Amino acid sequence: MKQRVEGYLFSDNSKVAIEFENGVIQKVEKISAFENGEGSFIAPALFDNQINGYMGIEFSKPDLSTNDMLLVVRGLQKKGVATFLPTVITASRQSLVKSFTNLAKAQLNPEVAVSVPGFHLEGPYISPEAGYRGAHSLKDIRLPDWDEFQKLNEIADGKIMQITLAPEVDGAISFIKNCVKNGVVVSLGHHNANAEQIQRATDAGAKTVTHLGNGCANTINRFNNPLWMQLAEDRLMSSFIVDGFHLLPELVKVFYKAKGCERIILTSDMTMLAGMPPGNYVWDGKDVVLTPEGIIRLPKENVFAGASLPLVVGVGNIMQFTGCGLKEAINMATKNPASLYKFTDRGALETGKRADIILFDLDDSKLNIVKTIVSGKEVSN
Repeated sequence: MKQRVEGYLFSDNSKVAIEFENGVIQKVEKISAFENGEGSFIAPALFDNQINGYMGIEFSKPDLSTNDMLLVVRGLQKKGVATFLPTVITASRQSLVKSFTNLAKAQLNPEVAVSVPGFHLEGPYISPEAGYRGAHSLKDIRLPDWDEFQKLNEIADGKIMQITLAPEVDGAISFIKNCVKNGVVVSLGHHNANAEQIQRATDAGAKTVTHLGNGCANTINRFNNPLWMQLAEDRLMSSFIVDGFHLLPELVKVFYKAKGCERIILTSDMTMLAGMPPGNYVWDGKDVVLTPEGIIRLPKENVFAGASLPLVVGVGNIMQFTGCGLKEAINMATKNPASLYKFTDRGALETGKRADIILFDLDDSKLNIVKTIVSGKEVSN
């Protein structure tokens, strides 16, 4: 049965009607007036490439169930996210095997699969240096191991779509080349690489940077640090956490000017504490604090331990911080990640694309989700 939604198109504020059937957009047309009075803004549903957990559920936990994943999928859809990559961070080999076993099993569920096309492995092949490793467990950080990764990806049913690693560690360049040959997106992150090492990694096929400006020591050399080369390298896309805490507004503005809107991916980096009340928690065996403002910290190490605010907050914040338009902000959370992973079926409101749609109201730079449609199905609130 054909369905129809109307709204102000995010890209040019024109009135449009979108018809879709069997989960696919059939027609996008300009209209002179709405059938049911004033409409909301309309845009593609969001794509978050780094989510570690939500509402008390962590993707790395050993007993993750399909029901857990369904709760997260449904919860994120209400926040406007139609597609996301569950992210597993540095852990022992045994723990990673269990995590990807659970995720692959959950992904067999059609309702999970519609929002989860694959997974993101953040670590364990990252810098062991304090600050650069962030909240990752030092005891589990190790050198790149292609045999280990192949085994993990086999367990994940070939669905590890992205790996974040440090390009300066021994074996990183050959590992990157192997990933590229096998269609895995390589992202640079949690590293202390110099300009030459970043250049070599990019030459080898690395495509993006994980949460640029984070996974970095608090004190760095003002010139010789990992930031400038990654900003200057036009071949690298970069993900930003624009929750208002991980990057100061003026940094976001500078990073935006350097990379340009076509090379930025907005991400949330949410953890299991997202959606939870403020307080003291234990995460990955460490004491963490979730503040009323939404900051998650490891007090002893004075580093962030992921984020708690959904991607839609970042979309609004980057407009406020940089002065960019709604079109650019939405594209950074839809079109750009779809392009990075070569998804041709989503990321835009076009005929033939999957009917992943959000309707929202705009209050200054704050987006308030009114309705989410995922693969043609309206999400129940």
